[in-house]
Amino acid sequence: MAGSPSSTEKPYVVLIVDDDDEVRELLRVELELEGYTTITAGNGAEAISTIHRISPDVILMDVLMPKMNGIEATEIIKQDEVTKHIPILMITVVDNQEDIIKGLEAGATDYITKPFFLPELKARLNAIIRYKRLYDEIKSMQKQLLKNERINTIKELTSIIQESNDNRLTVILSKVDLIRRKKGKATEEDLYSIERAANKVKNTINKLKVLDLFSPVASNVDHILNLDILKTENEPR
Repeated sequence: MAGSPSSTEKPYVVLIVDDDDEVRELLRVELELEGYTTITAGNGAEAISTIHRISPDVILMDVLMPKMNGIEATEIIKQDEVTKHIPILMITVVDNQEDIIKGLEAGATDYITKPFFLPELKARLNAIIRYKRLYDEIKSMQKQLLKNERINTIKELTSIIQESNDNRLTVILSKVDLIRRKKGKATEEDLYSIERAANKVKNTINKLKVLDLFSPVASNVDHILNLDILKTENEPR
């Protein structure tokens, strides 16, 4: 079928939620013949527990079930940031328009009525799978864009650090190291210049909130630019 996974794709996982053992088994067999991987649950509460252990790509959700019905379960799933993206195909009885409306309002993507016609159910499921595939592609693109933006931010921050106080960071650190070796021979002007450059570097990092990305540099600055020690060791001019 058009929307079912091909042999080269990772099988989509469908969670079948129904309290009727025969219906669950029928759907399981039919969908696995279509190339899907299936997991099952007997009620809404069991479904919620299952999706936090095994994240399905699509949920087939019956409405009338004990303990927790399908509408209640759908509301909980759609209110959870971790699970709200999972599309749900609601299964309801043919003459209950109220349940259909409630299910769609709760967040179901589509519905089918019982007794269902299997080719129609598969067609609706495949349509949802196409939606899920598009969603996954968009999320992948979004992650790549965020990754690229993060790389650009790092490059920009590196450039800012290197240009701080009109000196490259390596020049600043080299000058500090030279002063450390001279011990008390640094002038107050030298110390002030280095302290100002160091603070500018650290403030830039802190403002962008990516200190963890530059922790080796930051710790190096803190270690070498131990200005309080330098000042105590500094001899009067």
